[in-house]
Amino acid sequence: MSKNGVWQLKKLAINYCEFSGSSKYVRNILNSKVEKFKSVNPQIEFEYKVNRGSHPYLIATYESGVTKTVPLRGRTEEKVLKHIQNLKDTSGEKPRKFGDRYISKTESIQGLWNPFINFSNSEQ
Repeated sequence: MSKNGVWQLKKLAINYCEFSGSSKYVRNILNSKVEKFKSVNPQIEFEYKVNRGSHPYLIATYESGVTKTVPLRGRTEEKVLKHIQNLKDTSGEKPRKFGDRYISKTESIQGLWNPFINFSNSEQ
């Protein structure tokens, strides 16, 4: 994600094990699909770490200094790439709530609108 022309994701660290079965899909895509993603996104610094005996995970570091950790244990290749794309597309900030949709200083004396109100002429 870009804010004011500045990409928010600065560094992406991929941690995996050389031998474990939970890192199998991560190892399969490192040389092909991750390298392709890396060439399309040169603004992101990639780092590969081998942690023996541990499950795979991603660590994303953003411009604001926020880090996010995403576990990849047993995730398929497509899911791993979706996680990488999702980390690229977010800003690292927590989601904000903007408040209620209906804002009024004074309540209506007629009540709130309802789509099931019958407006047929009752004088007939």
